[in-house]
Amino acid sequence: MITGLQVSVLKCAILSIFDRYLYIDENPNYPTDKARRATFRTKEGKKVTAFQWTVYDFTRKVPRGRVTTYKDVCTAIGQGSPRSVGSALRRNPFAPAVPCHRVIASNYYVGGFFGEWGPSRCSAKIQMLSNEGVEFTTDGYLATKSLIWRG
Repeated sequence: MITGLQVSVLKCAILSIFDRYLYIDENPNYPTDKARRATFRTKEGKKVTAFQWTVYDFTRKVPRGRVTTYKDVCTAIGQGSPRSVGSALRRNPFAPAVPCHRVIASNYYVGGFFGEWGPSRCSAKIQMLSNEGVEFTTDGYLATKSLIWRG
């Protein structure tokens, strides 16, 4: 029988491996040229829109240990709305190479993760950010505002 403590230790070990392997800035599976982007299809067989590519390209630049907001993403790329950025990130086929977990709400609330919203539903997002040195209050708000990155 596995205890709760053993599950927690196992989760931390998996996140540590996940952290080392998947947060490589140069991911060979992320298409950066027009030809590969034109032929890329998601697991569902869908094309990635020009807007989604722009969101993913910007989001890839968010440094480890920092976060940005949905609003800051659309401001930086000069198009869309916070909601459309969230929608693009919800469909992100390159996670975590495109670190959508580093994007939070403009009021510094944890925001969404895999289409879910709030700290109780986004515990994996909070844990991933915590592993990167980004902490949240118990009610889901960014603890240190100086960690906001605006590109």
